[in-house]
Amino acid sequence: MSEVSSVKPFFEPSSVAVIGASRTPGKGGNTLIRNLLKSGLGHRIYPINHNATEILGLKAYPSLGKVPFDIDL
Repeated sequence: MSEVSSVKPFFEPSSVAVIGASRTPGKGGNTLIRNLLKSGLGHRIYPINHNATEILGLKAYPSLGKVPFDIDL
Protein backbone atom coordinates (compact mmCIF):
# COMPACT_ATOMS: atom_id res chain seq x y z
CA MET A 1 0.00 0.00 0.00
CA SER A 2 1.37 3.41 -0.91
CA GLU A 3 1.65 6.19 1.66
CA VAL A 4 -1.08 8.16 -0.14
CA SER A 5 -3.58 5.31 -0.06
CA SER A 6 -2.84 4.65 3.61
CA VAL A 7 -3.99 8.17 4.61
CA LYS A 8 -6.91 8.39 2.18
CA PRO A 9 -9.50 7.25 4.79
CA PHE A 10 -8.43 10.17 6.97
CA PHE A 11 -8.84 12.82 4.26
CA GLU A 12 -11.63 11.16 2.27
CA PRO A 13 -13.48 8.86 4.69
CA SER A 14 -16.33 6.77 3.36
CA SER A 15 -17.81 6.56 6.87
CA VAL A 16 -17.42 8.54 10.08
CA ALA A 17 -18.34 7.81 13.69
CA VAL A 18 -18.93 10.85 15.89
CA ILE A 19 -18.16 9.97 19.48
CA GLY A 20 -19.92 12.39 21.77
CA ALA A 21 -22.68 13.12 19.28
CA SER A 22 -25.34 15.38 20.74
CA ARG A 23 -29.04 16.09 20.20
CA THR A 24 -28.51 19.61 21.55
CA PRO A 25 -28.10 22.32 18.88
CA GLY A 26 -24.96 24.38 19.43
CA LYS A 27 -23.00 21.60 21.12
CA GLY A 28 -19.88 20.42 19.31
CA GLY A 29 -21.15 16.91 18.66
CA ASN A 30 -24.33 18.28 17.07
CA THR A 31 -22.53 20.89 14.97
CA LEU A 32 -20.07 18.29 13.70
CA ILE A 33 -22.87 16.01 12.53
CA ARG A 34 -24.65 18.93 10.83
CA ASN A 35 -21.45 19.79 8.94
CA LEU A 36 -20.87 16.17 7.96
CA LEU A 37 -24.43 15.93 6.65
CA LYS A 38 -23.76 19.01 4.49
CA SER A 39 -20.63 17.30 3.13
CA GLY A 40 -22.69 14.55 1.53
CA LEU A 41 -21.71 11.58 3.71
CA GLY A 42 -25.36 11.20 4.70
CA HIS A 43 -26.19 7.69 5.85
CA ARG A 44 -22.53 6.86 6.48
CA ILE A 45 -22.38 8.99 9.62
CA TYR A 46 -22.68 7.05 12.86
CA PRO A 47 -23.47 9.13 15.96
CA ILE A 48 -22.18 7.56 19.16
CA ASN A 49 -24.23 8.50 22.23
CA HIS A 50 -25.30 6.03 24.91
CA ASN A 51 -28.42 8.08 25.74
CA ALA A 52 -29.87 8.56 22.24
CA THR A 53 -31.37 6.31 19.58
CA GLU A 54 -31.48 9.01 16.88
CA ILE A 55 -29.65 12.27 16.25
CA LEU A 56 -30.52 14.59 13.37
CA GLY A 57 -32.35 11.77 11.64
CA LEU A 58 -29.45 9.31 11.94
CA LYS A 59 -29.56 6.12 13.98
CA ALA A 60 -27.37 6.61 17.06
CA TYR A 61 -25.34 3.82 18.65
CA PRO A 62 -24.41 3.44 22.33
CA SER A 63 -20.77 2.56 21.53
CA LEU A 64 -18.38 2.01 18.62
CA GLY A 65 -18.65 -1.72 19.15
CA LYS A 66 -22.38 -1.62 18.40
CA VAL A 67 -21.96 -0.07 14.93
CA PRO A 68 -22.45 -2.98 12.51
CA PHE A 69 -20.48 -1.32 9.69
CA ASP A 70 -16.86 -0.55 8.92
CA ILE A 71 -15.79 2.91 10.04
CA ASP A 72 -12.98 4.85 8.34
CA LEU A 73 -12.75 7.75 10.75
